[in-house]
Amino acid sequence: MPRAPSASPLPVQPAQTIFHVELIKPSHYDDDGYVIQWVKAWIPSNSLASLYGLTLEAREQQALGPDVAIEVHAYDETNTRIPVQRIIRRIQRAGGNGLVCLVGVQSNQFPRAMDLARPFRAAGISVAIGGFHVSGCLAMLPEVPPELTAAMDAGVTLFAGEAEGRFAGLLQAA
Repeated sequence: MPRAPSASPLPVQPAQTIFHVELIKPSHYDDDGYVIQWVKAWIPSNSLASLYGLTLEAREQQALGPDVAIEVHAYDETNTRIPVQRIIRRIQRAGGNGLVCLVGVQSNQFPRAMDLARPFRAAGISVAIGGFHVSGCLAMLPEVPPELTAAMDAGVTLFAGEAEGRFAGLLQAA
């Protein structure tokens, strides 16, 4: 009985490293110190949407190399609780390959952004804060304000200006 020809093996795909990009638009505190959140909010964050698109573009362009798969998650804290511990576990399971970006941070949101950044930094996860507060302070003030200095001292990267054309470089640096 003749032997059936053996099927040629499928080409082996190299194992891909996963790099998590966690985009968070922080809310801010009310006068009593509670995070302001709404059950329903229908005005989307333009900054969050823009960074999400830039992350997808970086993934399509294989900005971190052909062997790195970029996974992105986006959260708007004005209508979503931020699953800080779940994000930490997800990035730790990926060997620490990830970046938490606190996006579109206005001056009244900066204290909340730092409160979100601290547990990520304590877990050794890279964090970047960008938005109007960082950009405006660095562009217009003669000295770096104490809250930005404290952020840098905590290991937080400050991102000033527009991310278009520069976001892939931030991912590569992380």
